[in-house]
Amino acid sequence: MSGLATRVYAAAPVWMQNLMISAYGLKLRRLRYGAGQRKALDALRQSERLGVEALQELQLRELNRVIALARETVPFYAGRGLPVEPLRNLAELGRLPLTGKSDLRQPAAVITSSRYRGVHLEEVHTGGTTGTPLTIYCTRDILQRNYAFFGRFREWAGIGPDARVATFAGRILVPPGQTRPPYWRHNLAARTLLFSSYHISPATVGAYVDALERFRPQLIDSYPSSLEPIARYILARGGRLRQAPTAIITSSETLTPEVRDLLERAFGCKVFDHYGAAEMAALITQCEAGSYHVNPEFGIVEVQRDGMAAGPGEAGDLIATSFINPVMPLLRYVTGDSAIQGTGPCACGRAFPTLLGIEGRRDDVLITPDGRRIGRLDPIFKAVASLHETRIVQDAADHVRVEMVLTGELARDEEASLRRELANRLGPGMRIDLVRVPELPRTARGKLRAVVNEVGAPPT
Repeated sequence: MSGLATRVYAAAPVWMQNLMISAYGLKLRRLRYGAGQRKALDALRQSERLGVEALQELQLRELNRVIALARETVPFYAGRGLPVEPLRNLAELGRLPLTGKSDLRQPAAVITSSRYRGVHLEEVHTGGTTGTPLTIYCTRDILQRNYAFFGRFREWAGIGPDARVATFAGRILVPPGQTRPPYWRHNLAARTLLFSSYHISPATVGAYVDALERFRPQLIDSYPSSLEPIARYILARGGRLRQAPTAIITSSETLTPEVRDLLERAFGCKVFDHYGAAEMAALITQCEAGSYHVNPEFGIVEVQRDGMAAGPGEAGDLIATSFINPVMPLLRYVTGDSAIQGTGPCACGRAFPTLLGIEGRRDDVLITPDGRRIGRLDPIFKAVASLHETRIVQDAADHVRVEMVLTGELARDEEASLRRELANRLGPGMRIDLVRVPELPRTARGKLRAVVNEVGAPPT
């Protein structure tokens, strides 16, 4: 929503907010779905049945197409030594240079294909584990193909296109100081109940469970950290939801085996985890047999350990080459996340490459003084033009320190917006300090933890 629409929404009564969300949801539905999405989904149902050799041929053909497109039409790739002759096999992928996140912060004309100049482009903004948003450019047709892949994933989980869906994500839906339900809003255009992830606390979790039982979703789409306290509440009262969903889909955070087991016991259904990103670099989805599958029509995923291919069962850096966005080709994109290399084919019968798990995105969760768990704060930094990197550290029960590496001065209106958005999510009981620092520390594996909780959960 625009700034004006956001202010109007904040001042509107709940029934009007539901209508505004539904209108916006209808706009997004028309953008993401349609004839292009349905056609792409039909093609994906067919390619899913291909064998290993046919899928490798498909990948090699797509890889050479993307290399030629990048070399001939994207200024960023000019002079980077991309091969002129087609690659003979997938093993030659390592000849290509790596692409980093910082490379994508160049002007749009440098990182997008000249074939799309003058074409209306959609903008998609990342969150990312570095806390630094990126802008990704694509067309409506590309967006619809992207959502066709998610449509196939939902089919693996037994979910049809018209299912009732409950979602928990990082949207501001409810005033931060609200202490009574509803902590959710309706998107009537998508048959979806949108839950606030910022109001889940020991005092409110019962209302969330009651709303889920009334709504009876067939699918719950959520960050693991949002569902975990709800699942603990359900199990503590000795049962499950009265009507179990068909499936839970999780994303954006590392799903541990412990949390997976907790969710499946509490909600009485299977959890399907997946890895994707706004960059449209890679798509990794779990099948009904539990394996993580690289979607080969989407692109190629490498798992590298110290610059070499990781062996079966070894963890390494996740590097992705994408096929689906010719506006902004990505060759050997260093995602900043890590994964565990697979050990062989899956019992589901699909010939897709497998991984044992996704290790990235294990951000800490902030705990507010009233017991709410807050994760995924990265969307608030989109408005700060001079921000290079950021880290949020909770060093006391009622205090967070926002460490920022800036490329210029922080404008007053940007600082005010940042403080306001943090306060909206963390509530009035949390003190907030913005601190400019020259650099941010990395882990032993060279990764930046965007959220660090040095305090832990308060005693219950």
